[in-house]
Amino acid sequence: MIGFSRTKRSAASNAGYADLFGFIGFLFCLLTIVASTMATTAPAEPLAAVLKSVNDFTLDLYLKAAEAKGPGKNILVSPLSASLVTAMVHAGARGKTLEEITKGLRYPTDKDTLEKGFSSLHDLLANTPNVTLEIANKVFVEKTAHAKLVEGYKKTITEVHKSDVESADFLNNHDKERISINNWVSDKTHEKIKDLLQPGVVTPATAMVLVNAIYFYGKWKEQFDKKQTYPEDFYITKSQTVKVPMMHMTKNMRYAEIPELDAKAVELCYTNENVCLQIILPNAKDGLEGLQQKLRAGAFDLSNIPFYPTKVQLSLPKFKLEETINIKDLFKKMGMQSMFEQSADFSGMFDGVPVAVSDAIQKTFMDVNEEGTEAAAATAMVGLLISLDMEPIETVNANHPLIVRLVVRAAGGGTLDAKSTATLLVGHLSSPQPS
Repeated sequence: MIGFSRTKRSAASNAGYADLFGFIGFLFCLLTIVASTMATTAPAEPLAAVLKSVNDFTLDLYLKAAEAKGPGKNILVSPLSASLVTAMVHAGARGKTLEEITKGLRYPTDKDTLEKGFSSLHDLLANTPNVTLEIANKVFVEKTAHAKLVEGYKKTITEVHKSDVESADFLNNHDKERISINNWVSDKTHEKIKDLLQPGVVTPATAMVLVNAIYFYGKWKEQFDKKQTYPEDFYITKSQTVKVPMMHMTKNMRYAEIPELDAKAVELCYTNENVCLQIILPNAKDGLEGLQQKLRAGAFDLSNIPFYPTKVQLSLPKFKLEETINIKDLFKKMGMQSMFEQSADFSGMFDGVPVAVSDAIQKTFMDVNEEGTEAAAATAMVGLLISLDMEPIETVNANHPLIVRLVVRAAGGGTLDAKSTATLLVGHLSSPQPS
């Protein structure tokens, strides 16, 4: 969620208004999606520009989140959802605030390109047959402040960002409205994300709550045999292990060696073959931090992994993952400072009501098992299966910390690039919890 608080600028401008707070809730999904309707051609220029912005933003967000969480901890962030919901904030920003958000989120500077790109991206995400992918944006505005909402801003968030706008009585029934918003979120995420807004977050001074909810459910194209799931060691460190239920299969899938990162990667697809889970595994059991250092140094672009089809021995732990991340701190480390300060300029959002962002929190959920994946955010992994045949097989032994990247691919072809993919979720698994 992102919270807006009214800033104090002058006695005249403050007259007649209480402090205003708003919150943007982030709920997320993890998966790799390739739009089959766009599989024969590259995405149009505005969409390509927005996809590239999400990709460029992804690595910075992930590395900042990993650094904040510290070694040995699971991490899960959704760059795409963060970008989608912050785009609604960006639409109302002006001046330095606009410049910082544009730079931090890597948005195109041309307004027309940005708006056409996001509109196309919403259309792309809405077209994923054979899996369930549901995305919803909604803006709740205090009814006494609704008249101060800039008409052009309202048009942008409804037409470009596909968001509904609803009046709410925060002034007189703030806790009732908080519960109502939480119920909306729970409904949109099939009860996987509950109580997003804690008591005290919504107050009589709340002006606006912006929420983005994403839910995903998909079955694997090739489901795991439950009889082949059994406990195996997962190396939290070189010498410390934990038993996890490991699923196994040997199938043809997309695989890659990444010598620049001393790692390998694999994709596991759902019944919609354009929707896949992507795993990047360090070759060394204690190689995750070294891999992250290489990414910080720009040694390799994860949007250009050279996948090719081959037979792979795969082991994937069953697990559930739930996490809450303070996005505000990460944004500030990425140079987006003024949106949180009294000097924030959101004059394109409210007319005559100076506001600033007070908070930003992302909440995620994922469940991976033999049948597939259910998520309102997510992460996952791959590993080793011993095969008795003599056919050449690549092995991915994911029994140690690894990176998970869930991307939306808008164009076909074996090689991904920054203009044809968008990362819904990126994270790493250091200490798996059983599903």
